[in-house]
Amino acid sequence: MKKFLVFSLIILFFLTGVMIVKSLRAPEPQTAVKEEPVSPVAAEETDKAAATEEISEGGDSADDKGDTGEEVLLQESAPEEALGSEIPETAEAEEEREPLQKYDEILKVNPYVAGWLDIEGSSINAPVVYTPRSQNYFLHRRLDGSDAECGTLFIAMIWRDGYYNTLIYGHNMKDGTLFGSLGKYAKESYGKSHNLLKFDTLYEEKEYELLGVFYSSIEEEELETKEDRAERDKEIEEESRERKEQEEASEAAASEESGEKPTEEGEKPEEKPEELPPLTLEDLKLNEDPGDVDVYRMEKDSDMENGRFRYYYFTDLTYEKDYDYFVDNVKKNSLYDTGVDAEWGDELLTLSTCSYQEKNGRLIVVAKRVR
Repeated sequence: MKKFLVFSLIILFFLTGVMIVKSLRAPEPQTAVKEEPVSPVAAEETDKAAATEEISEGGDSADDKGDTGEEVLLQESAPEEALGSEIPETAEAEEEREPLQKYDEILKVNPYVAGWLDIEGSSINAPVVYTPRSQNYFLHRRLDGSDAECGTLFIAMIWRDGYYNTLIYGHNMKDGTLFGSLGKYAKESYGKSHNLLKFDTLYEEKEYELLGVFYSSIEEEELETKEDRAERDKEIEEESRERKEQEEASEAAASEESGEKPTEEGEKPEEKPEELPPLTLEDLKLNEDPGDVDVYRMEKDSDMENGRFRYYYFTDLTYEKDYDYFVDNVKKNSLYDTGVDAEWGDELLTLSTCSYQEKNGRLIVVAKRVR
């Protein structure tokens, strides 16, 4: 009996020791920490930080499938690495170019002035306008828009950077004004002594070197008649007047809605005049761009196929084949060799005026930009 009791005590002590060892190896219980009060703003920031951390680690939070605004907010808050290693740079807005200071006053007279042509040692020194909506509008108008047979120097309908050719028309005036002295380029001695031409745009000063001088003509059916011009002018004036009336009506409606100029009881509202003020040059919107379409594409293709050269269709020289065809014909038809060549990418300046070697004859001077 005593042996049994001793044996039982030994087993009890052994089991007790095992329990003590296990309790020493177990993790310590979490100690309860008293929570400090958190402000709503701090709580919101903490939640956002936690959600951002989950996203950066590739985890999905339950809120990702919820409110769209929250999803955007989380994406904006995510670290740069979570958006990808390459983040596209934001393109800087293109700064609007300011005209050269020398044009400040003349643009007040005519908003369509596009540049100034000057050939040192000649009578050619005048502003040039550009009105693509009505190319020949200033054919018989002064710079201020008043009627005059002499007209104003003007650029052909298709003209912009990257087209490589600026075609300027002007009358061959007997008194030598405008392009009255351009015919002198038919003589080689004059051409070589006046081989530098200057055409400044509104934004840049440019100098050109004489490339070639040749005679040509314009086909009868391609000439604009006085009746054509009168009809076109009427259309432009009607459209401009309608636009002005709509603007006046919109301004009047806006004034009524805003409560401007409230009338007192018994006072009659100011009556709108029956006739609108006269149209100004700026009202005509003559500089509206015709777009990127090459309106002379069919004519150029026809010329290159049939061996003709109607220089007045080659204003857009974007394509190398058009450029080469134009330059080759200028050099081939030139009255003398200027010793100057041009290749695709060189800017060209073309001047055209009436001449009398044949019906509807023209004298053309072409130059290549050198500065």
